[in-house]
Amino acid sequence: MFFRFGGAIVLAVLISLTGVGLEKRNLELRRAVSQQEYQRELLVERQARVRAETQKLGAPPRLLEALEAGKLRMREVEQPIMPKSKSKTRKRGAA
Repeated sequence: MFFRFGGAIVLAVLISLTGVGLEKRNLELRRAVSQQEYQRELLVERQARVRAETQKLGAPPRLLEALEAGKLRMREVEQPIMPKSKSKTRKRGAA
């Protein structure tokens, strides 16, 4: 009688320990999936930034083509962006 009762207790403990182990593994996997989803979101945002930068950097050749084809007009700048520096230039032949 005691043998059956002891066996039942051991069996119940083993089943509960197995359940705890499975739950622990399940939580680890959920954590891993959550981290992967976060990393994916970061990569999607990075891809969008890189794509926008690529389009921005690719724009000058298209603008030049449009300017050369006469589709765009150039606007006169009212004042120079960088003032000309006053540097001394040496004449040819001067030592």
